[in-house]
Amino acid sequence: MSQYNKTKGSQFETDVMKWLRRAGVIAERLTKAGAKDEGDIVTVIAGETYILELKNRATLSLPEFWREAQVEALNYAKARGLGEVPLSYVIVKRRNASIDQAWVIQDLAQWIKEKQMPVPGGEITTSEILKPVEPVDAFAEINNAELAAYDAAMADALEKAEDDLPELS
Repeated sequence: MSQYNKTKGSQFETDVMKWLRRAGVIAERLTKAGAKDEGDIVTVIAGETYILELKNRATLSLPEFWREAQVEALNYAKARGLGEVPLSYVIVKRRNASIDQAWVIQDLAQWIKEKQMPVPGGEITTSEILKPVEPVDAFAEINNAELAAYDAAMADALEKAEDDLPELS
């Protein structure tokens, strides 16, 4: 890789780190370590750690970028003795676009894993989801006079709305 391309990549990493910080999240650039590289940026969002592999290239090779991100997240976890490998993403610079328009790449399995939320007390079973819900009487606390006043106000509003409508020919 030419010095020019290294500089472009380094600048992109710095710009993304600063953008993340302005967004209010913890973000740090990671030191390059050759075969034991741990990604370009580590960020903590809502208490979760993510490893970002950034690319600023004219030619995209998503399978290569994705493998690199996965290996580097594993290296990050191993170097710190973590029991779980943090989720990783590939961030790709878009040509002629600002940092906030960079592409974020992940696979479907990771996307769904990220969307699943832990449930206090364990798993929810289908039978628990299908339990009947007690009906709620929305007007239980309203007396008849209040209900009559509400009905009258709604009738007035409806009549006014009908008066304001143009006649169709």
